[in-house]
Amino acid sequence: MSTQSIFARIPFLAFSTWLTITGSLAGETWLVENGEPRAEIVIAEQPARMTKLAAKELQNYVERISGAKLPIVARPTTSAIPIYVGQSSFTEQLKLTTAGLENGAFRMASGERWLALVGPDEDYVPIEPWGRLRSSGEAMRVNLAWDKFTGDTFWDNCNGLYARYHKDLDVWDFDDTGTLNAVYEFLRSLGVRWYAPGEMGEVVPRHKQIALPQVNKTVQPDFALRRLSYYTDHIGLGELGIWGLRLGLHQGHKLIGVTQPGHGIKFVLWREEMKRAHPEMYLLTKGERETKHKGTGAPCLSSPLLFEKQLKYSRAMFDHYRQPMISIDMVDGYGGMTCEDPMCRQQLTPDRGWPGSMSDYVWGYLNRVALELHRSHPDRLVSGLAYSAYKLPPEKIEQMSPNLAIIECRGRSKFYDKSVRDQSRAVREAWLKKLPSKKYFTWDYYLSAVPEDVGRPVFTPRLIADDLRELRGISGGDTIEVYQHNPTQETKFDYDPLAVEHLNIYVTSRLWWDCRQDLDQLLDEYYALYYGPASAAMKAFVEYSEQNWMHMNTDGTKIAEALRLLAAAQATVEPQSVYGQRIAKLATLMKPLHALEQQLSRPRTTDLAYRVLETWQAGGQPMKDKPLDGKLSKEFWPEVRISSITRLIPGTRTNVNGQFQVLREGDMLYFGIHCDEPDMRGTKLGATKPDDPRLLDGDFVSLLIETPGRSYYELAIDPAGTVFEIDRGDGGSIQWSSGAQVAVHRGESFWSIEIRLPIAGEGARLLDPLTGIDGNQPKELFPWYFNVCRQRVRGKEIERTAFSPTGQVDEFRKTEKFAKLWGK
Repeated sequence: MSTQSIFARIPFLAFSTWLTITGSLAGETWLVENGEPRAEIVIAEQPARMTKLAAKELQNYVERISGAKLPIVARPTTSAIPIYVGQSSFTEQLKLTTAGLENGAFRMASGERWLALVGPDEDYVPIEPWGRLRSSGEAMRVNLAWDKFTGDTFWDNCNGLYARYHKDLDVWDFDDTGTLNAVYEFLRSLGVRWYAPGEMGEVVPRHKQIALPQVNKTVQPDFALRRLSYYTDHIGLGELGIWGLRLGLHQGHKLIGVTQPGHGIKFVLWREEMKRAHPEMYLLTKGERETKHKGTGAPCLSSPLLFEKQLKYSRAMFDHYRQPMISIDMVDGYGGMTCEDPMCRQQLTPDRGWPGSMSDYVWGYLNRVALELHRSHPDRLVSGLAYSAYKLPPEKIEQMSPNLAIIECRGRSKFYDKSVRDQSRAVREAWLKKLPSKKYFTWDYYLSAVPEDVGRPVFTPRLIADDLRELRGISGGDTIEVYQHNPTQETKFDYDPLAVEHLNIYVTSRLWWDCRQDLDQLLDEYYALYYGPASAAMKAFVEYSEQNWMHMNTDGTKIAEALRLLAAAQATVEPQSVYGQRIAKLATLMKPLHALEQQLSRPRTTDLAYRVLETWQAGGQPMKDKPLDGKLSKEFWPEVRISSITRLIPGTRTNVNGQFQVLREGDMLYFGIHCDEPDMRGTKLGATKPDDPRLLDGDFVSLLIETPGRSYYELAIDPAGTVFEIDRGDGGSIQWSSGAQVAVHRGESFWSIEIRLPIAGEGARLLDPLTGIDGNQPKELFPWYFNVCRQRVRGKEIERTAFSPTGQVDEFRKTEKFAKLWGK
């Protein structure tokens, strides 16, 4: 089916597009006639960077639509119809002004034989010093140059500017985009759509005729700040960069500045010179100063010197870099960190719950900084994140400083739960009551495709629309954090992170400009143009997924229906067609749901769970540095998340105790298991060689593991370090090996085990059914299930204990009683 025939099936789109393509009802003046150019693109003799890009984009798409290549000239000829792109002496003669247009706004106007597409086009000019590339040497150069201005040792927040220049496009993120937006609006009127990055994500109709439109309008966005912040670091965004421009994004550099808009205090703390000279500025924990947190260190907000240094740094940013707003808030991960300084501890308010437990402490400090900066720079703003343990406004401050802006971190994808949405609304209203500036922005998260959560089709267009309509006139705009693979690790993943998320981003970007437009029309157009013959089936799939994705972590029937609807859509198109390839991206992203559906179908009669921490989260030294010897030394096995191995039947007594921990480091799980044993000499060994089933007749600890794709595996270890492994799933074998490394230590009244267990990955059994545990790392959405069990034999008496009680004194291999094992 051709794109042209698809357009004909969309009445609300077809008429407006038809006018531009075929000519006005009153008569025809052609920009392109029968595939031949009748117009030319006119730009200034010295155009801005974005104007040059706008002219090239217009030329490129008109040629792709019609086959006609419009020339780009600095002076109009007498025969061709001029399309004025950007401001020039010719638009001045037409008295077309861009005065008052901000944040990417633009004008479109036409006359009898001319068309103008104009908007503000100021080129961004970075102020020295700034970072040209990512390297330690360049960072040092910039920081040393910055020291000459500050007389101190701060980290220069402009070190990362290299990532905001796109060499492939020769534009900065901070160049004005008014004219470019006007060009894209004109191309949209011709039927061009950019639903996702790259050629596969766009729709370009084919027509031999393009008429001169009759138009005179000024377009202003509903939201000034329209940012996508990709989850991983990129240098030159390539297809993502140009896609963002085509969506009409706006980085808001005249609103929030060009520096990092969050966690600004880290630039005061980051440098090693600062840490060595002034350790008292850093949070005190366990008697030591926290100078290593996420590489920058964490602040002690009771430090008078920190206060002075932050003021000095902030004033330098205002004076030298002329920033309209800078971030002054906490380092990332500060929530829940407790400083041992009594002045810090007394300001905590745990009675307010997690989101308010640090609010008076953090905002008390930030407000003092803001007030001082308001006295010295009353025309500038500072911002703080309402986030984590300081999301709620402080109780002890009636009105915040007049120069303070709030960026609330939130998640509109969770607003399907009315209580969550109501709570978010209450937080916003509480902040606005205390905020004289009324400068309120939001930071949201479109992260459904992060590797630990990928699989569910998290479509949220109606939640997005409802939220943005409520925020119109209140919020200055959004920053949306979006997951994208790091280019250096892209080959590790077989899915496109934007297979689902592109629709949420597209809807958001269109509603940022006009949140009152008809969402149903916007979506119906998307289904028709993006999926062609599969439009009806894909509409059914997306709408079902939008209503049910949040249940797919617990309800296998919801997964089954979503997969059925997607398969039905795939059956309506040729697999190699562009429509088939687009749907295939979704099918690939959703592959993990097949195993999850299987897992959810298994009976489960316990809600016991264990969360796995990474070694750094637990506060231990890297396990890769530890010789595996069975000794659970505290520097590697800190006393966190220690769970008991107790009775099989609740309420019964046990003669001995046991406990265990689980840690993760990279693609390895580490199990540390401690077994009290007052009678070490009496331990019974059932086997003397590996993989001998008689091991199960003596003393042993058994690790039972079920993954989404396999139920289940068993690793049994006795006090002598002998190991018995078996795949107990259908078609499993005693020949199977987990690949684990095991070490046992025997003490005077205990024995302990260390297990280093490789995470082989999903599909490992297909590659080699006799090696490795088939499953990705255990996650919240895709957990493993497990039990840690112990058998102790003394004469005729057999005692069995487990982490998850099974209810039977003589049996612990009951999969329905396996506990949930998950992590981040």
